[in-house]
Amino acid sequence: MPFLSIIVPIYNTEPYLNMCLDSILRQEFVDFELILVNDGSTDNCSVICDEYAEADTRITVIHQANSGAVSARKAGLSAAKGQYIGYVDSDDWIEVDMYKSLCNAARDFDVDIVICDIVENYPLQEVKRAQLVAPGLYRKDRLKKEVYPIMLYSGEYYRFGLFPSLSNKIFKRDLLEKNLFDVDEKICMGDDAACTYPSLFDAESIYILENQYLYHYRQHTASMTASYDQLFFNKILILYEQLKVLKHRKADLVPNFTEQLQYYFTYLMIAAVNNEMNRFNYKRLHEKRIFIKKMLIHEAFHESLHTIRMTNMPLKSKAYIWLLRKKQILLLFMLNRINRWISDCKGLIPTFTKRKGAYQHEN
Repeated sequence: MPFLSIIVPIYNTEPYLNMCLDSILRQEFVDFELILVNDGSTDNCSVICDEYAEADTRITVIHQANSGAVSARKAGLSAAKGQYIGYVDSDDWIEVDMYKSLCNAARDFDVDIVICDIVENYPLQEVKRAQLVAPGLYRKDRLKKEVYPIMLYSGEYYRFGLFPSLSNKIFKRDLLEKNLFDVDEKICMGDDAACTYPSLFDAESIYILENQYLYHYRQHTASMTASYDQLFFNKILILYEQLKVLKHRKADLVPNFTEQLQYYFTYLMIAAVNNEMNRFNYKRLHEKRIFIKKMLIHEAFHESLHTIRMTNMPLKSKAYIWLLRKKQILLLFMLNRINRWISDCKGLIPTFTKRKGAYQHEN
């Protein structure tokens, strides 16, 4: 039985897959199995997976019809034999000592989750990002006092206390089994959060490494992935229903969890509005206005929009929220167009989106 099972869900990432897999196989930590889940890729990913499996006995390949990231993660977990589980997105890569550092901490402290910091890799630069929760060992009492109150909302708008990503962490297998299999497979926006935060609530202990920037997120710029997603709003609602259940289950652990969710969903609502105003949405303006107004009356977003405080928000977010509260949709379109024009003039691309919605950051 290996100490660690590393699972890589794969869908049409042929240009990046070799770099990802090579970074895993070069790990200084060697007591692992590698499970590749080819989720119905239509490029050469399936061939690449089989070639790697033929060359290394630690590798197992699962081929399945395209079912989404959550389904692929579940398939990998079902096949895993390790005491701990780690995930790597197939367009990312990791430092050579990542799993040595994570697994050494897991052995030393016998904790349920170990976490490292990340590096966001943009086309022309990289940015190191640390957890806002301080490094160190957290048992349950300390989790309740110092982690849970700022887990989704740290006091600054859309700044997590702990990143929602599965990929910069390792989990004890039984903890992950308890939570991942409950995640709705229709979730493809915020799917990491739907598993990571319930797991953190159920954890008896975690350890956060200090100044260990070991996981590289390849950030795809908006110009490379620009598209309009007509199902975006529905995807958010599925995530809302999943986390609403969590809110009721864990109310005793986190008295302010409702407030944290409200800030989280307000950000998602702004993302949904921006999606509707996407230049590749070819609906008429009147149809866009009707759809945005429909979003605004939904229970989850109406409550969040009118409850949150705007004190610590960026100016642009404050403007968006004020206009949404007033239902000034035309002015919102004008603001969006101005922001886009300013960005184009400066040669900037203000939004970067992690593939599959696992992790997002807005400058």
